[in-house]
Amino acid sequence: MLNLRVLNNLVVLADEANFSRAAIRLGITQPALSRSIAQLEAQCGMRLFDRRRSGVTPTMIGLDLLSKARGVLGHAAGLEQDMMMQGLGETGRISIGIGPLSAGALLQQLLSESLLRWPMLSVSVSVAPTSRMVERILAADLDFCICAQNTLDPNPALSIFRLAQFRMGYFVRAGHPILTSSALPSRDDLARFPRATGRSPTATSPWSANMFDALGPTLECDDFGALKQITLLTDAIWLTSERLVVNELASGKIAELPLAIKKDQRQTDIVLVQLRNRTLSPASLQLGNLAREILQR
Repeated sequence: MLNLRVLNNLVVLADEANFSRAAIRLGITQPALSRSIAQLEAQCGMRLFDRRRSGVTPTMIGLDLLSKARGVLGHAAGLEQDMMMQGLGETGRISIGIGPLSAGALLQQLLSESLLRWPMLSVSVSVAPTSRMVERILAADLDFCICAQNTLDPNPALSIFRLAQFRMGYFVRAGHPILTSSALPSRDDLARFPRATGRSPTATSPWSANMFDALGPTLECDDFGALKQITLLTDAIWLTSERLVVNELASGKIAELPLAIKKDQRQTDIVLVQLRNRTLSPASLQLGNLAREILQR
């Protein structure tokens, strides 16, 4: 079988048209180069170079083989470069999932910064409920997903890594009628208005169990951009993370309801989930680390 070293000897000899110069360029002795070419000709069963005192020139068969050899060497060099860049996490393809809450707080910045850092990296992102992402992780269809831990069901096949903790709260538009009273909003006050939040596949967390003072939501939607606009335009009370309304809180367009809620019921952990014992690619590790970096700023 032909090897890349022999093909490279062939190409360099053709470029230099002289055994002595080619041997110097290759860093081998002239007899070693002569043997390599002679063995290649014997293997092919035909002469690849015409020898003259002035040097060597490829035969017609030699020219055909040279064309193919250059292509093989070019592909090999490209493969080597691609392997090196994948090892550095700069190229390759990764598929990740992200839950709606995490996407609202993270996705735009994560993709923008990853494109700036690794422009040749191919990233496929799915925004989906946690249960659907877990199914794809178990099928090895996703490298990892990022979601709220309280939306996960226990599964020994998964490894879970905490990225950040989100503070949750109830938010309303500026001028909302519920803000006119100086007293803390009561359960009856909450019951008078639409109550919006993302869909909850589980109700295992203390926060979920006490959602809207156990009244439950009247609108569940996983499009957090739409929920923000609904909150700004209506009298809806929105249960979400303050990370999604930082700018609106700063500008006074949205206000947080001063509800008396225990601290541990205000928090939700954002986690990275992957298949247990599966080795992530360098690119996947870099993207996961970037997500952690962004969420902890």
